[in-house]
Amino acid sequence: MRRRRPRWTSTLLTLTLIMVGATVVISPAAAQPGGADDRRDRWELRWNPRPDRDGLQAFEALEDDRRGSHPEGYPHVTVERDHWRFDAHLEDRDGSDRMRNEVRGMRDAKGMPLEIRKDEVWRLSWRMFIPDTLDATSSFSHIWQVKTSDTGTPLLQLSLPIKNGVPKLEARYWILDGSAQPIATYDLAPLQNRWVSTTVEWKSSDDGYVRWSLRDDRDRLLVDQQVDDVDLYWTEEQYNRPKWGIYRSINSAGLQETHLLIKDLKAWQRGPATPPVQLPPPDTSPGAYEAERVGNVFEGAAEPVYCKICSGGRKVILIGGNTYDYTAIKGILSTTTGTRQLTIHAVVDGTQTFRLSVNGADSIPVIMTGTKDKITTATIGVPLINGVNNIRFFNLEARSPELDKIVII
Repeated sequence: MRRRRPRWTSTLLTLTLIMVGATVVISPAAAQPGGADDRRDRWELRWNPRPDRDGLQAFEALEDDRRGSHPEGYPHVTVERDHWRFDAHLEDRDGSDRMRNEVRGMRDAKGMPLEIRKDEVWRLSWRMFIPDTLDATSSFSHIWQVKTSDTGTPLLQLSLPIKNGVPKLEARYWILDGSAQPIATYDLAPLQNRWVSTTVEWKSSDDGYVRWSLRDDRDRLLVDQQVDDVDLYWTEEQYNRPKWGIYRSINSAGLQETHLLIKDLKAWQRGPATPPVQLPPPDTSPGAYEAERVGNVFEGAAEPVYCKICSGGRKVILIGGNTYDYTAIKGILSTTTGTRQLTIHAVVDGTQTFRLSVNGADSIPVIMTGTKDKITTATIGVPLINGVNNIRFFNLEARSPELDKIVII
C-alpha cells in the first residue's frame, strides 16, 4: 500500500467530448476484452452467472436487511426471470442512519469465491435498470462498490450524488484516508427507467488504475475515462470483491421506496492469477476451537476473513458495536460440569473488550490490550456443563477484538 498522486490519462486513439450531460466522454479504441497476442495480456472470462440457473448463489454472500429491521419486506434481494432485484423500503435500517440491501463477491461454477488478488487486472460489466424512484441524494447513495473485507473504506464506487443541484451517476475511487475522488459523472435523469450498460476495469495494485465506461440503451458510448497511479490494494492477505445493491443514507429529504435491477453480469481477468498468500494451518490440538470453524454463528456483519498471523489463517472480524454483530463458537465439548480455563486468542487494536455469554448465561467481560501485528491472549474461568456448550462473543457498545480461536483446558 502506498500513496501517490493519481494520473489522469487515456490510451485511446480518439477523444471526443460530447455535451449530453456528461462530464467526460471518450470514444474507445477497443470496447471488448481479447485480441492480444501476448498470453499475459489475454482476457479470460471467469464469471458469467445466470439468474435462472445460479440465483443468489452466484454471489459470495448476501446482505439482505442483515439487522432484521424490516422482516415484513423480506426478501429484499430476489431473482426475477433474467435479472436480480434489490428493494429498498423506508423502514429498512442497517444502523441508525443508513440502509443496506446488497450482495457481495462472486462464486465460480464450483461454488468457490473468486478472489481479486494483488496485481491482478479485472474487468466487470453488467446492465442495470435505475428507476426514477431511485434518487440521487444529498448524502451518500451507492449502487456498486469494491471493498476489502477488513477495511471499512471502499476502493471503488458507483454513486448517486447531487452535484450543483443536478442528480448524477458518478464513478469514484477512494483514498485510504477516507476521501473519495471522482473519476467521471453523468446526468442521472437520461439513464433512469431504461437498461444501461457499464464496465469497470481496474488493477488491484499499489500502483493501479481504474477505467469506467457507460453506454445507453442503444449501446451508444456516454463515458469512458481512466485514472492511473491509484493505490487499489490495501491489505496483504485479503482480496478485493465487488458489491451490488442499494446502500444509502436515510438522512436525505424526499427518499422513496425503490429498487434496482441488474443483469448480464460478467467478469474477465487479464493474465495469470496471483497465488494466494500462504496461511498457517489450523490448531488441531485437544481443546482448540477455531473462530472460523464450520457450524459457528456469524451474525450481522461478523465474518471470517484471511489472517496471516492467525491459527488456521483466518479470524472473525466486525464483532460488536451494536446488538446485531456477534459470533458464537458452538460444539464445545466438556466431560464434566464445572469451571474450565478458557484462553482467547485475538487480534487487538489498543484496548478492546469482549463480552462472553456461556450457554446463554449472563455475560462476562474480557478486556484485552494489544497491537494488530501479533496475537494477544487472555485467560479466564468459564462455567461449562457436561456435554456440548456454546459461547457467544459480543459487545453492545464498541467493536471487540478480532477473534482467532479459543483453547479450553
